Order: sequence, then C-alpha cells, then structure tokens
Amino acid sequence: MKVIEFINEIFKITNNMLDFVFLWGGLFLLFAFPVYFFTTNLKKYTKEQKSRELLSQAIILFLIITVIGAFWASPEIISLIVILRRGLSPIDEIAKWNEWAWFFSTIRLVMALGVFFGAAYLLGHEHGKSRWLTSALGFVGAILIGWIVNFWMGILFISVPLIAVYFSTLHDLALVIMPTSNPEDRAEQKKRVNAFISYTWGIQSPMTVVDDHAWKKYEPRIPGDITWQFSDFPIPIIRNLDWRPGLVWTRSHQVVSISGGTKFKRVDGPGVAFPGKLERPEQVFDLRLQLRTREIDVISKDGIHFIARYFTGFRIDNEEWEKETYDTLRPINSHLRGADKLTHTQGSFPFSHARVQATLGMTSTKAATGDPTIYWDQWATNVIEDQVRQVLSQKNLDELWRPANDKKFANALDVIAEEIKKNSELTLRAAGILLVVARVVNFKFASNNEHGDEISRQQIATWGSEWARRRANILAEAQAESERAQQEARAYAESLLLNSIAEGLQKTHEINPNLPRFVIAMRFLSSLQDYVHKQPVEGEEGEEMQKRIANLQKEFKTWQELYYPNQEK
Repeated sequence: MKVIEFINEIFKITNNMLDFVFLWGGLFLLFAFPVYFFTTNLKKYTKEQKSRELLSQAIILFLIITVIGAFWASPEIISLIVILRRGLSPIDEIAKWNEWAWFFSTIRLVMALGVFFGAAYLLGHEHGKSRWLTSALGFVGAILIGWIVNFWMGILFISVPLIAVYFSTLHDLALVIMPTSNPEDRAEQKKRVNAFISYTWGIQSPMTVVDDHAWKKYEPRIPGDITWQFSDFPIPIIRNLDWRPGLVWTRSHQVVSISGGTKFKRVDGPGVAFPGKLERPEQVFDLRLQLRTREIDVISKDGIHFIARYFTGFRIDNEEWEKETYDTLRPINSHLRGADKLTHTQGSFPFSHARVQATLGMTSTKAATGDPTIYWDQWATNVIEDQVRQVLSQKNLDELWRPANDKKFANALDVIAEEIKKNSELTLRAAGILLVVARVVNFKFASNNEHGDEISRQQIATWGSEWARRRANILAEAQAESERAQQEARAYAESLLLNSIAEGLQKTHEINPNLPRFVIAMRFLSSLQDYVHKQPVEGEEGEEMQKRIANLQKEFKTWQELYYPNQEK
C-alpha cells in the first residue's frame, strides 16, 4: 500500500507541476514570440529602411498575443475577479488554487482542443470530406482518454503512446501505398509520408496522376489547396517541417514542368514529383516520338486553291550536341545555357532539363481563367504548318508533281519535304525540339461548294487541259512506237519463215532432187504451221488458231487429190 501511495503522490506532484507549466509556460511562449519576431527581423527591415513598419507589426502582434494570453489565463482571471467581488482574502484563496489547478487546466485543455478541432474543420472540410473529422476525433479522443484516466500522467502514458502508434502506422502505410521513384531516398520517403498524413487530415495539396495523353490540361485526381502551407508560419520549428507537399505521378516517358504563379520553377520527373509551396504542375512533356498529321488550305503561286495533308514527327531533343551546334543554338535562346549535354540519362528516354525549359519558354503559362494555353506539341505543329504553307505557296501547281530542277528519279514531294525541314529545323531545335520528319503526303482540290470561286475553277480547268494535252502527246508517241515495234516484229517473223522454207527445200533437194512438187508443198505447209504456232494473229484465241491450221491442211489435201490422185499420201 505504501508503494501505491508513493506512486500516487508522485503522480499528484507531477500533475501539479505540469498544471503550473501548462499555464505559465504557455504564457511565456506567447509573449516571447513578439520579441523573437522583432529581434530576428530587425536587421532585415533596417537594411530595407522599414524599421517603423517592423515596430508597428511587432506592436500589433503583441496586442494579438495579449488577447490570446488573456483567454489562456481566463480561468484564473475569472476566479480572481470573483474573489475580489466577494470581498474574500486573495492570499487565502490563492493558496487554495492548487486544489483547483486541475480544473483550470481542464478548461484550458478543452479550449485548446476546441481551437484545434475548429482549425481542423476550417482547413480540411473543403477537400477532406469526412477524413478530417475522423482524424480530428481520433486525436482529440486520445487526449481526452488520457486526461480522464489521470490528467497529465494519463496523457504521458496513454495518449502519447496512442498518438505515436497512430502516426507510426500512417508512416508505414505511406511507404507501402504512396508511389515512389527511389524507395531508398530518405528525402523522398519523408515527402511521401507527409503527403499521406496530410491526405488523412484533408489538408493535402493537389495530387495528380498523368495518363498516356500528355497534350492536355490535367485536373488533380485528389483536389487540394496550394495557397495554405505550414511553411507560412513564422515559427521556424513549424516552418521547417515542410508539410503538405503535392504529388504528380508521371510515367517513365514523361516529365512535368513545375510553376509557381506565372514563374517557371523546375522540370521534374519521370516518376513521382512533389510540388512545394504555391507550386503546381504546368505542362507534361512526352519524351517519345510525336506523330501528327493535318489537312490545311493552301493557295499555290499561280493562285489555285487546294487542300494539302502533311505529316510530321518530332520529339524533345535527346541527342548530344556538338560544339558547333551548341554555339549556333545558344545565342538564339538564353534558356539553352548548358543544354549541350543530357542531364538525365537513366532509362529509355534521356533528356536535358534545360531543353525542356526552353520548350516551355516557347509556349504559354495560363495565368488567368479563360486564357488559352498553348502546349508544346501544338506550338511545334504550328511552326511546321506555317512552313508547309509557305513552301507550297511558293510552288506552281506543276511543281507539286514535277520539281523545277527535274532530273532522273527526282520526286517533287521529296524536294518539298527537304525545304520544309530545312526551314523548320533550326527554329524547333532552338526551342529544344528535334524535328525528325516533315513532308506533304497528299493533295486534293476543294469541291465547288468549298472555296470554288470562278477564277480558281478556270485556273484548274486550264491546268487540267494542259496536262490532258501532254497525256495525249505521250499516248500518241507510245502508239507510234508500238506500231513501229510491231512492223519490225512482223518483218523479222517473215524473214524467219522464208529462211525456214529455204532450208527445208535445200534439205529435200539433198535427199532426192526428183521428189514431187507436193512434197515441197508439204514442207512449205509444215513451215507455215510452225510460223502460225509461233506468231499467232493479234487477238486470236487458241481454238481459232487450231481451226485455221486445220483449214490449211484441208486445202492442201484437196490440192493433192486434184493434181496427184495416184500419189501415195
């Protein structure tokens, strides 16, 4: 029993001591803060010649602290007022305050927890749904359970362990649930934990997950507020906690530009990026090859309107620059300082942070609602489109099919593609974009209802008649060449026939000079039959050719029976 009584006495002494510290320690911290604020900023404001402004701020802060201190000590102040109004002896009554210290501390604790609950509501109800309520009730409940059990000792041995277990569990869950780029990076682990804890309280910064479409404006998957931060507090201990980082989760082929207000901050990613105070993701850059195609209206040099379809491929420049290239591009864009080397070489998509910044500098940052945002791939496509339209407008309609400097194997579209790439390449590369290909792939004329003015129709008709005349000339030349070739082939075939007959007569005469004439005719017919097989009549089918040969054989037999009826067949 003596041990228990001793422990209870120790608890009582400790509670009384903490009641005293809770009151006077809190008042000391409150009134010490204006002094700390004034002394730490004196040098800065004096240098800027704003000493009077600092003094006025310190006085206003002191008055605010005085009001807060009055509320903090209000239980004792109210009790003192009651004692004085009743005419009691203040010295005798103050001696009894130690017995009521727990009651006064309870009132202050309830006041502090009420302020804490109100702050949790104000900061977390907009983006926290019911998460802020669950976390706040759990936190306040843990404090009250310890206080009910044994005041300050209950808080030390019950509430504090419960709260420690709670935050330790959140820490372990954050390392499992939250995405990561480098699991072993302790700084990243801290940001992941802070982001997850702020989410459980509903005070998180926006959290964004980027899908596979990098050319659109991304809305946060989990909304939040970037304007309020713990780092706004002038107290260094709280400011250095660096709470509430945002989160942007990009794929392995994506990086994101982080902006603060209308100013560029940095390029982050791929993987997980953590925007800080007042920072937000601006544009997502896809490091893969970008392919685009579009139809545009063009007017040729000779005034003919038509529609051209072009195709282009480009990407964020991922090549190492030689000194000559760097010296050419560096004066064009000041953002390319140090951009000759790739700064991120891990993974399958290396890039230079400076080149991405240069690309962002060519586009717009949305500063006000309603202003259009130009994304980097749209800007690159617009540059190429302008050059396509410019190159085509300098060409006659004939030059779209046949280049001006025509030669063997020359292709007008290849010539046009070379001019487009030559005109666009330097502009795009100075913006950190590598142009891979840009060419026109198809043309078509607008219908009569689209851009069909009378002058264009007349010009198209004139151009078409000229090509029809050229086509007729080419066909006529081809027909003449075909007939000439047929005549040569016929003469050659006839010479072969005569040679064949002559050879047959010579061989027959060598065998027997006295053979009858029908044998010579038979030889002639055989040669004629071979000729017919080798040289069919144009347009004659196989059956008709065999029928013609049979008729020749029948006429020969009739001639043989007529002139040589007694000759053996």
